[in-house]
Formats: sequence, structure tokens, C-alpha cells
Amino acid sequence: MSDLRRRVVEDRGLIKEIELLIPGFHGYREREDLRVADSLLREQLASSLGSIRKGLERCREIVVRKKELDLIEETGILVRRCSAIEERIRHAEQGYTGISADFRIEQVELNQLYEWDLSLLKGVSWMRDTVANLKTSLDSGDSKAVHRGVKAVSKGLDDFDELFERRRVMIAGLEAF
Repeated sequence: MSDLRRRVVEDRGLIKEIELLIPGFHGYREREDLRVADSLLREQLASSLGSIRKGLERCREIVVRKKELDLIEETGILVRRCSAIEERIRHAEQGYTGISADFRIEQVELNQLYEWDLSLLKGVSWMRDTVANLKTSLDSGDSKAVHRGVKAVSKGLDDFDELFERRRVMIAGLEAF
């Protein structure tokens, strides 16, 4: 995936280029571009989690078909948690609060958020691979690997959720500096 910040800057139209030349508006334009990049990245994260959730739903279907009663509840919990995180990311606060807001996130903080998002994308990639391995284990009937896979996905969701919560706290200005 290309750097969304660069893509947003490259896609500036004539009006946005004019805004960059107006004194007092330059910083606003740059922060607004970062906000758009942040929004695009969060949408990408949510979509990726949606595909992971679908993978977990397929795992749950296999568990039901094989009548693995001890795993039905666990896989159902994973599906619900993944769905909840997906929706939280999709509807999260944006990275910039406006021209005259009480609390503003400046470019440095937005860039830090963007780096956190990179860690979140890496977490999504890891979970995608882990869910694929879980499905393979379910198909092969390797119950030890299945239980390890369920725990790994659960831990991955915990880590992902914690990282996203830290990001949310920073955006809300609740973090002690």
C-alpha cells in the first residue's frame, strides 16, 4: 500500500493549491490533508478486519459442521469481537478537530498516529495469516493446532484493540503528556 499522505498531497486540486498560498490557511490545508489520509487508512483497516471476520465466520461454520461443541462458543466470541473492533475503527474520531477547536492535533501528532496505524496494519496482516492457519488446522482436524490458533487470534485481537485504544486516547487528548 502506498503512503496515503503522499497520495492525498498528489491528488490536491487547484482550490487546495490556492489554499496553500493563502497566509493563515497553509497549516489548515496540511492538517486537513492528513485528516483525509487518516480517514482513508482507518477505512482500509476496517475493511481488512472485515475480511478477517469473514475468515473467522468460515472457521465457525467448519466448527459447527464438524460438531466441535467446545469450539462453537470460542469461535463465535472471536467473530463478535472482530466485528466490534471493525465497527469501532470505522466510526472512530477523525485525526483533526477543526480550525478553532479547543483541542487540536498538530502535524507531529498526526504523523505519530499514522505510524501507529502502520503497526495496526501489520497486526491485521498477522491476524489474516493466523486465521488462515486456523482454518487449515480445522480442515485437517489437528485439534491441538486449532486450540493454539484460537488462542493466537484472541491474543491478536486483544493486542490490536489495545493499540487502537491507545490511539483513540491520544486523539481525544486524554493521554497525560
